[in-house]
Amino acid sequence: MKTYYGRASLLMCSLLLAAPSLADPLTAAPPPSASITAEAARAMASAAERAAQAEGFAIVISIVDNHGNLKHFHRMDGTSSGSIQVAKLKAATSARFPLASRTLAERSAALPANPYASLPGFTLLGGGLPIMDANGQHLGGIGISGATPELDVQFAQAALDGDA
Repeated sequence: MKTYYGRASLLMCSLLLAAPSLADPLTAAPPPSASITAEAARAMASAAERAAQAEGFAIVISIVDNHGNLKHFHRMDGTSSGSIQVAKLKAATSARFPLASRTLAERSAALPANPYASLPGFTLLGGGLPIMDANGQHLGGIGISGATPELDVQFAQAALDGDA
């Protein structure tokens, strides 16, 4: 019994002695935001839409934060209803795996039994890209659907670049 109480007392003393060295939670700076802002998501969607219009396509754009939660969604007139779910899946894939959905497809195909091909809530179609900040921190994912997978990637990249 003495050993148990002795260890507990030692632990309590060490915690009390260490407490002053810990940062004061009231004055400590909050950690930097690791999510995409609504303003940035709208700007990216506009760039993707301009890129698609320049090529004569109507697309669906889904932008999610780094946890896969919807941040912005836009469906251009004339898109198929199936593109809605596909765009969401592409964005979720690149938000949960900070990789392009096409890259994940290539990695999966190289493994026995193609393990990522059957994950629910993910897709291996091209058109999903991770959203990274200037420091390489993962902020979320964008998914584009409505054209070919290659063009969807092109439109998603235009969104990330702010082009078009």
